[in-house]
This record gives sequence, structure tokens and C-alpha cells, in this order.
Amino acid sequence: MIKRIIICCLMACFAGLTKAQYIPAFRTDSAIWKDPGTDYWKKDKLFKHLEVSLTLGTSGVGLDVAVPVSQIVQVRLGYDYMPRFKKQFRMNLAGGGEAARQYNGQGNRIKTKFDKIQQYLYEETGMEIDDHILLTGQLSMHNLKALVDVYPFKDDKHWHFTAGIYYGPAQIAKTEDNDESATTLSLMELYNKEYEEASSSDAIKSYGRLTLYPGDKNGKPCLVDPADDGSVSISVKTNAIKPYLGFGYTGRLISSRDDWKVSAELGFWIWGGAPKQRMHDGTSMSDLSNIPGALGNYVKVINYLKVYPVLSVRFAKTIF
Repeated sequence: MIKRIIICCLMACFAGLTKAQYIPAFRTDSAIWKDPGTDYWKKDKLFKHLEVSLTLGTSGVGLDVAVPVSQIVQVRLGYDYMPRFKKQFRMNLAGGGEAARQYNGQGNRIKTKFDKIQQYLYEETGMEIDDHILLTGQLSMHNLKALVDVYPFKDDKHWHFTAGIYYGPAQIAKTEDNDESATTLSLMELYNKEYEEASSSDAIKSYGRLTLYPGDKNGKPCLVDPADDGSVSISVKTNAIKPYLGFGYTGRLISSRDDWKVSAELGFWIWGGAPKQRMHDGTSMSDLSNIPGALGNYVKVINYLKVYPVLSVRFAKTIF
């Protein structure tokens, strides 16, 4: 629902901008354009005019302040925070080095080593282990920003180009096991401990260990153990410093007021290539293939994001 509301707001603002008019960096409180006069741009007047704004976009929800430094340039400082949207993923298990769930050419389920392990644990504990765990992923982006807007066209003060820097934590998202997976992870730890302690003649030795099976690497199953504390996680990281380039269009938010403005801007972060996606043991998700389900889809999308697209709408009020 929140995503839909943001998208609707963006569309409405783009539509409204087509009829807007804008005179940057000063206020007239009139629908008629007024020259602010040369006194406005005297050197001792620089940084004595202030604009505050709210931004909504793919970089999050933000606040910033802007000051004009010339007739065509303004400087913006602010902060963006991405709401903690969550998504649930599934990661399969493997028993004895092979996928827990397998099918033959006719699509019928075939018996695996995992099935034997599952039966063993049920007889030992009375609990049935799942053939997968559930993970919850959420965004964790938030950034300080320092931007410079340039209005290069003398006779058209609507269009501007923007350059600057965003700075924030390198980790932009994290996926972790959730409470629904606690039983499965506990049973994994219990079984693997018994497996290690069993003698070579015990039947359990023929079943093999229980591991996570996120995908394949070099055509073979990539098997991963949970962390020492039994947890499972995937972090997504980029450079902390992200240069930004963009362009936009600005107009009046209120047709009769120059001190209320709305801008639409499109640009991108240069964040050092595709983000690094690593599991708790250092396994790179980007190097894996055949990652099933939604997790695999998200890994593919992130691998394509060599730069991050930033689409935003800015609502501004000139204070003085």
C-alpha cells in the first residue's frame, strides 16, 4: 500500500509540473514574474536566502535545505531515509550433499538422503524438520547528501542539472533467518552434532550432513553451514560514498506563489558496480546460479544494478 501511494504521488506531481512556472532562488508571492533586483545577488547577501524541502523517491524520504549562491546555482544539504520494507525469502536445505527435494523426469518426487534424515530426527525428537528455511530481507539505506543544482538556460529557469555526493552506511540491505526457521535451524545443529559424534558403523553416517543449499557454483551444489551461533544471513553492500548525477524540472506548487515549489528529478548513484551480496560465511550470491524462487530473482536484479536509479519529487518552501 505504501509503495502504491508513493507511485501515485510521483505520477501526480509529474503531471502537475507540465503547467507549472518557476523562478528559482527567490520569492515574489505573485503569479506575475518580478525581477528581484541586483541587491538580491550582492556578495554580502549570499547564503542569506533559505529553502526547505521534503523529498520522496527511490532514495527514500528526505529533508533538505537549499541556498542560492548565484543566479543560476543553488546548494542543497540533506538526509534521505529508506523505509524498512520487508520481503520474505526461502532457502533450501541439502542432505548428504544433495538437494533435499528432488523430482524425476515425470515430475514425481524421489526419495533423498534428506528424507532419511527427516525420518531419523522425527524418531529422535518427535519433530519434523522442514526442507527449507525462511529468511526476511529488508532495506537499510539512509544517506546524507550534498548537491549542487545548476539552472543553465537563461530564458528557461525550469530545467536544472544536479551533481553531488550521497554518503551513508555501505550496507544497504540485509536478509536474516526469522522466527519461523528457529526449529529447523535448531534441528540442523542437533543432527550435525550427532553426525559428527557417531561411529563409522552408525546408519546416520550414510545420510551425510545437513547444510544450506542456496544455489549452484560451477555446476555443483554450493553447500553452506549456518554461522557458529546458528544464524543465517545475507548482506548487500556498496561503496559508502556514492557520487550522483541527475537532471530535473521545477515549477510552482501553488500557481499564485513563487515561494512554494515542486520539482521532479531523475538521476543515478555511481556506487562502484553491482552491490556485493555475501552470506555470513563469505559466500558470494552473485557467483551462484540456479538460485530458486524470489531470492534468485532479487539476486539477479541486484547484479544488474551497476548504478542505482534515483527518481524523486521535491516539495520546497522558500523561508526567506
